Amino acid sequence: MTQDSAARADELDLAIVNCLQLQPRASWTLVGRALDIDPVTVARRWQRLSSAGIAWVSGRATGQGRPESCLAVVELSCSAAETLAIARRVTELPHVLSVEHTSGPRSLTILVEVRDLAFLSRFLLESVGTIPGVVATSSHAVTKVYSMGDHWQLHVLDPAQQAVMLRGQQPRLDGLTSEQADLARGYDAVDRQLILLLGEDGRMPVATMAARAGLSESTVRRRVAGLVGNGRVVLRCDMALPDSGRPVISWLWASADAGDIDAVAMTLRRLPGIRVCWRISGGGPNLMLALTTHSLHELSQVEARLAAEVPQMTIHDRSMVLRSIKRMGRELDLDGRSIRSVPLDIWADAGDRPPR
Repeated sequence: MTQDSAARADELDLAIVNCLQLQPRASWTLVGRALDIDPVTVARRWQRLSSAGIAWVSGRATGQGRPESCLAVVELSCSAAETLAIARRVTELPHVLSVEHTSGPRSLTILVEVRDLAFLSRFLLESVGTIPGVVATSSHAVTKVYSMGDHWQLHVLDPAQQAVMLRGQQPRLDGLTSEQADLARGYDAVDRQLILLLGEDGRMPVATMAARAGLSESTVRRRVAGLVGNGRVVLRCDMALPDSGRPVISWLWASADAGDIDAVAMTLRRLPGIRVCWRISGGGPNLMLALTTHSLHELSQVEARLAAEVPQMTIHDRSMVLRSIKRMGRELDLDGRSIRSVPLDIWADAGDRPPR
């Protein structure tokens, strides 16, 4: 990808991104109708945004078709001199969704998709633990997802524009928060092939997918509709956070009583700036939150609001994201822009080694 470092997102660009956050594979005609602009203009602007790595649409499987599969947060303590090299190697691992360089005692924080806890053990021992410079690991299983970056929006559309984008559409299942998603079904070879193509480009035309997969267009159209409609694939429109106006991400480790945790999480989901809210297991805290803010100075205001809105929650630890290196299968540059897609072949063996 050739990145245009001079490219910047204006208000219309943000509106286009917001439209695709609602319907990632929406036609340019629909987006143009919502924004009252020519579809050709929409397509041209999206091409500029995606070519510059400012915004992109990607797809990934929701789990591995097994009841035991889950997300896991892994904290890596690394030798300072080896941290960047470790981050680059971990980025290549097929089970690693995201990699962040973080403040505090943890050097790197990564999010992985695992088929079960035994697989997580093998991943830590064979894939990560053998990388030179990794001093220690700490892991937390995500037992419930209340919100994810998949749900995060810019919120720049007015109600009428949102209505156009959502008119006639079935509610989107994400396979994470919906009990309706069919996650117990396995993925066959064709499913996996199409999911990897959507990971490369979540807006890849059906004709292109069909040609690359060696399938008919009708088969691809039917398969993709089924995967997305049943919540077995998540499509999301992402954006470089500095270009979105909310460049700061911080993680909070918190806890709430077991009887209150669902109510606390639902309150948190409604608060602006909450990008991620997970229930976790594996240590003292049982909640993990990601906040996005316009500046470092805004963090204290957000935490004060959290204390007022959810007094039942106790914050135990905080961590700043110094740099996002990989996000949901996309390697990012220093400006948070997409450089390339990294295949999320989450069905690969746990012992698969990253390139040296």
